[in-house]
Amino acid sequence: MSENSKAPRRVRVERNIYRRASGVYEVGFKDGTGKQRWRTVQGGITAARAIRDQLLARRADGEPVQPRTKLRFVDAAGAWLDGPVQDLRPRTDECYRNALTTHLLPRFARRRLDSVSPDDLARLVREMRAEGLSESTLVIVLGVVNRIYRYAARRLGWSGNNPVSLMLSSERPKPGQSKRRRIFEGAELEQTIAAADEPWRTLFTLAALTGARVSELLGLTWSDVRLEDVDDAEIEFAWQVDRHGQRRPTKTDGSARTVPIPRELALMLVRYKLASGFAQPDDFVFATRTGGPMRQRNVCRALRLAQTKATDEHGRPTFPVLNERDEDGRPLAVPHGAVPSMHSFRHSDANVTRAVYVRELADARRRSMGRSRMIAEFGELFRR
Repeated sequence: MSENSKAPRRVRVERNIYRRASGVYEVGFKDGTGKQRWRTVQGGITAARAIRDQLLARRADGEPVQPRTKLRFVDAAGAWLDGPVQDLRPRTDECYRNALTTHLLPRFARRRLDSVSPDDLARLVREMRAEGLSESTLVIVLGVVNRIYRYAARRLGWSGNNPVSLMLSSERPKPGQSKRRRIFEGAELEQTIAAADEPWRTLFTLAALTGARVSELLGLTWSDVRLEDVDDAEIEFAWQVDRHGQRRPTKTDGSARTVPIPRELALMLVRYKLASGFAQPDDFVFATRTGGPMRQRNVCRALRLAQTKATDEHGRPTFPVLNERDEDGRPLAVPHGAVPSMHSFRHSDANVTRAVYVRELADARRRSMGRSRMIAEFGELFRR
C-alpha cells in the first residue's frame, strides 16, 4: 500500500450493508431526494439485514426514508403515545404517561434524541434513587425510554444509538434490591378490620380471605357472588374496575377464577347484602350512593383511616407512626411503606393465598379444605 493510499472507511459486506474498521455495520441507502445516506446498526449482520430489508421495503412502497436526525425527544414520545400505546390497557397507558410527565419530559423534552447519552440516563437513575423511588419504578422509566427509541428507529425514520442499550450493568436499576412491601403482622390485620366501618369492613375481610386485587373486588356484582347455599358459597372474579371507574374483564384469561368461601364469610355477605340499597344481580357489591363502582383511591383512604383508628388489646395504636405529631400538634408525614397497603391483603399469608387463589377447586373435598384453611387462619375476623 502506497503512502498516499488510505484504508477505506467502510467495506462492502453484501448488498447495501457495509462494515467499518471498528466492526460496526452500516446500511447504505438513497433517501427520497436521491442523496446517499448511511444508517449505523446496533448489532451484527442479522440486525443490519433487518434494517436494510425494512428500508428497501419502504422505498418499494413509496415511503420516504430520509433519516430524521434532528428528531426531538418530546416529538418521538408524542408519536409513540399516539401509536402503539393506544392499544395498551388503560392502566399501562397511565403508567407510561406518568413516567414521561413526571421523570422524562422535564429533563429531555426539548433535546434531540441523539443528544441523550447513557451518562444522562445513569444520572437520571441516581437522582431518582436519591429521591427514594423504588427500583421497580426506575425499571419502568428506563423501559419507556427504550420503547421510545425503538419506535423512533422503527417508525419515525430516526437513525442513531439507543442510549439504554449502551448503559453499563452497574448503572441500571436493580429490581432485586427493592424494599419488600410492608405486610400485616401479628394481630394488625384483625385490628384494622375491627376499626373499619361498613362497607369497608366487608371489603377488607373479603380481600384478606380471597387474595383478590382491589380492582377485582370493586368489579364484583351480586351475580358474581353465589350465596344460595352458604355451605357451598363461592365468588367468581372475572371483572375489574380500572382507575377511571370503568368495568373491564380481568387482565388475562388466567386471572379469571372462582373461589370457594367459608360459611362465616358467606353469612357476612348475606347480612351485608340485606343492608345494601343495591342488591340486584347487576348491582355492584361495593357501590357508591348512586350505585356506581367505588374508586380505588377511596378504598385506600378508608384503609388509612381504619389503620389510624386501630388499637391493640391494651388500647394502644396498632400503627403508632400514623398518630405521631409535631410540636404544633400537626400530623407528621408517614414514610412510604411504613404501613401495609391494599396490596398487603394479598400477602397476609402466603399459604392461604395459594390455597384460595385458583380458578376453581376441582372437587368437594378440596373445596372443604380451602374453606378450612381460611377459617383456621382468619377465624378471629368472624369472632369480632
